[in-house]
Amino acid sequence: MAGKKEAEHAELPAAMRESIEALLQKIFSETAKRELWANRFTTTDRLKFSGGDAALRKHNIIELWHIARGTATWNECIVEVAHALGFINDARRASLLEALGAMPSKAKGGRRPSAVPHWDEDARELRYLGQVVRVVKKPKQAHNIVGILRAFEEAGWPRRIDDPHRRKPSDQTRRRDVENLNKRLLKPLLKFECDGNGTGFLWKKIAQPTVKKTAKRSRR
Repeated sequence: MAGKKEAEHAELPAAMRESIEALLQKIFSETAKRELWANRFTTTDRLKFSGGDAALRKHNIIELWHIARGTATWNECIVEVAHALGFINDARRASLLEALGAMPSKAKGGRRPSAVPHWDEDARELRYLGQVVRVVKKPKQAHNIVGILRAFEEAGWPRRIDDPHRRKPSDQTRRRDVENLNKRLLKPLLKFECDGNGTGFLWKKIAQPTVKKTAKRSRR
């Protein structure tokens, strides 16, 4: 497993590679390894190792998770360990595993509903229905946009949120933010609006045209 990690890691997009490396730095320590073993693993997990606590000296934290839970790849193990130790939440776990091509277990609460968007701040991507619909290339310059997307994400993507920037109802920058959100969307799957009261934002799904299937003519 460890022998394949370099090639597996090199194939990742730059933003994803940075996210995985940041998580690895957080979890790759003796303290994290002992916390995983003592408090996050079950008795069944620990019984998979011969020698009991000697496994802590023999294996690193990624190998421990791989043996205990059978997670396939090095990068997926990093994500799962970070989630188990509380460094990332369910939504972030699901987003990373989806980007890695893994299928999160519904039994573990990993996959968020497909009808709900997801703002991945580390990758600077807004995803919806399994597709990237917005990329914020310069988040420092687009801090208003990032603030709105972050507020939707933290609230779990309700249909409406209060303006996170707490601007006055007469502030026209709110409408400009919505215009910028919509005009830079990569795919017409959703749209943003002001709530009409000058106090918040809405997001709406855009209905997609149905494709009618034509019946095939039978050959004679």
